[in-house]
Amino acid sequence: MSEKIIPSNEPAQAASEPIKASYTEYTVIPSQGYCQFVKCKKGDQPVVLKGLKEAYRERVLLRNALKREFKQCQRLNHPGIVRYQGLVDVEGYGLCIEEEYVDGRTLQAYLKESHTDDEKITIVNQIADALRYAHQQGVAHRNLKPSNILITKQGDHVKLIDFNVLSLDDVKPTADTTRFMAPELKDETMTADGTADIYSLGTIMKVMGLTLAYSEVIKRCCAFKRSDRYSDIDEFLADFNHDGSSFSMPKIGKGAVVIGFIAVVVIALAALAYNYGGALVDQVGKIDVTSIFKSDAETAPEDTATVKSVEQNNNDSVADEAPATGKLAFMNTMKPALYKDLDRLFAKHSDDRAKLNRAIKVYYRGLIQANDTLDKEQRAELDRVFGNYVKQKKAALK
Repeated sequence: MSEKIIPSNEPAQAASEPIKASYTEYTVIPSQGYCQFVKCKKGDQPVVLKGLKEAYRERVLLRNALKREFKQCQRLNHPGIVRYQGLVDVEGYGLCIEEEYVDGRTLQAYLKESHTDDEKITIVNQIADALRYAHQQGVAHRNLKPSNILITKQGDHVKLIDFNVLSLDDVKPTADTTRFMAPELKDETMTADGTADIYSLGTIMKVMGLTLAYSEVIKRCCAFKRSDRYSDIDEFLADFNHDGSSFSMPKIGKGAVVIGFIAVVVIALAALAYNYGGALVDQVGKIDVTSIFKSDAETAPEDTATVKSVEQNNNDSVADEAPATGKLAFMNTMKPALYKDLDRLFAKHSDDRAKLNRAIKVYYRGLIQANDTLDKEQRAELDRVFGNYVKQKKAALK
């Protein structure tokens, strides 16, 4: 194989059969599954070899999968997609795809660095742009998850890696893979298309902590029926970049509110009571669930809070407690948007307490649905913050 460095806008190889190649400075990158990744040098240029772990190298099915992946992806030329530079046969490693080396970290590692929501939104836009290009070329990723999204160390640019061409019948996926996989891929009921990647993108947004501001977008991305999802990435981006300023109230007609409201709320509150032992009645402040949603004919507990401007109110509320850490750190970015949405509800319905209570209930239901990935401790903290602020706002209206 020639040691000539290949420009980024040219594929390294047009053939579908591997050619003999040798490299230097091999370093195996730890990985799960049947694939092996090796960083090495091609001349003075770092590259990555994607091959099969030794136990799988003679499996014809998996060797053919590598060939199909290379054939499918070698034509992709986008800054957000790792370059597939060649199909090679390397002594000691067997059949491999030579890929562009990316000096970066996975999205999983990136999210541990406490980035702002605006920075995360930029990442989602980059992922979507790369998917749009791939879909335009007739290629679906089919394996989109945080570990297959690299973020460069310089500039935080997205690089999608590890496209999938196998079905679940061919190889057993890890739990990490199925968590982000569209339903039709799990049960093989239909051929995958771009909407499967849109489902995965919505699930990734949940992991990124964008559930409050983009609950409706995520809900549509993750619809069980793919006909209910965004039809393409352009449609997704139109909503994502327009409706993401804060949590949007669900669009529910009056009839649906009257007929379905009581049943939904009763079921939701019963589930909360059963699963969380009254999580809203938290140790801090001993919040009473019934006092949050009770009739306005009853008197709210006395409070020293006074009616203030939205900005001042939000600032004071955030300052009430020290910033959360560890697994509860997500609340540091969620609180401002939560307070803003509740302030808006109180301002809109301050003259009609019955409507206010209904709006708070509907909002709470949507909030919990949007944050369905939270564990018990995180859910309890969200309930506590929500309950405290509602009680404070009600007391301030007296």
